[in-house]
Amino acid sequence: AWKVGGKMFACIGAVDPGISVKTADIETAEMLIEAGVGIKARYFHKSWIRLPEDAAPDELRHSIETSYDIVRSGLTKKAQAALSPRR
Repeated sequence: AWKVGGKMFACIGAVDPGISVKTADIETAEMLIEAGVGIKARYFHKSWIRLPEDAAPDELRHSIETSYDIVRSGLTKKAQAALSPRR
């Protein structure tokens, strides 16, 4: 699992291959699932999806960075200030 400020923003599966990431909301996750980008991430909230490990590198990078930004923005202002600036 990858975390920012103690909160997980991405997780790689040990049993199910792929990378689970957080989306902005449930509707976004449903739209991405319907578009075939990913599938429902088992054991995670409905706003998470699992991307196949063989997805396009640009798609994986974008999804992981978006998930990072979502989780980071949910941290307290103090916790955000303690982190290095995002490149």
